[in-house]
Amino acid sequence: MDRADKQVMTATAKPITLWPYCSLSRKGAALLLLAMALTGLLFSIIFLVLGAWPVIGFFGVEFGLICLFFHLHHRATAKRFERITKAKPVLRIEQADAKGRISTEEMPLAWLNVRLETEDMDNLPDTDRHLLERYRLYLTGQGKKVEIGAFLPYQEKPELAKAITSLIDEPSDQHPNQ
Repeated sequence: MDRADKQVMTATAKPITLWPYCSLSRKGAALLLLAMALTGLLFSIIFLVLGAWPVIGFFGVEFGLICLFFHLHHRATAKRFERITKAKPVLRIEQADAKGRISTEEMPLAWLNVRLETEDMDNLPDTDRHLLERYRLYLTGQGKKVEIGAFLPYQEKPELAKAITSLIDEPSDQHPNQ
């Protein structure tokens, strides 16, 4: 792509950016780990008094692993995102995985379709029967199919489909003389 093409492909609308949910903030996770540490310390003292001192070492290893997994989870969710940008004449989809690697897909606006597909309810396990509909959101066009918002709850995907459709259908900036 040469310099002239880059100037033509400028963002014409505000992008849609998605992040996965993280139920605990860093402060919430720190408070939870502190409460677990204090509880573990209390039980460790009780076991020490009863003469079962090896329990303290096992608690330390388990607590260290819990802290490590909390840290890895927060670090991975902080790097993951999806950004959908209308850059005429294409829709640019940037997806970052848990390691921060970004993949970019560009699809021409003229051929783009937003598809909200319902999963087959007959194949769901009995524990998922409480969900009325489970959705997957795809952008399709010219033989390409990209899933959008795989990490989002099913209930939010119809609203996201409407937002992406309005982004695609939004008229581009007009020249003042028109």
